[in-house]
Amino acid sequence: MKMVMIFAHPKVRAYLLEHGLVYTFRKNHKKTPDGIRPQIGKDWATDRRTGNKIADINITPMESVNGINMAQVLIKYVLESGFHPGYGPVDISEWAAAINSLNPDKPTHGWIYKVELRETS
Repeated sequence: MKMVMIFAHPKVRAYLLEHGLVYTFRKNHKKTPDGIRPQIGKDWATDRRTGNKIADINITPMESVNGINMAQVLIKYVLESGFHPGYGPVDISEWAAAINSLNPDKPTHGWIYKVELRETS
């Protein structure tokens, strides 16, 4: 089952396209048809709903995030999230603010995904 992944935030989209990999938060965590294992694999990316394809991607779920563990989880992935300038102290506040603004439901709950550009033949 394929689903398009939307990269509406320009920092996240730019990081993926420039570096070939990004860690991103998603509220929904797709399961395989048996409902047990995390959905992984091939997909494609766009910049908006009903937008054109900007890249073919591979998606790997990394771990769940909630309001209690958010800081501990985001710190592991922020360097490759598009929300770290590449210098200075590691700070998750901009990424956490973006997650909370795009997902206003409380409490925050979702997944961190590793998204990699996929070579097309």
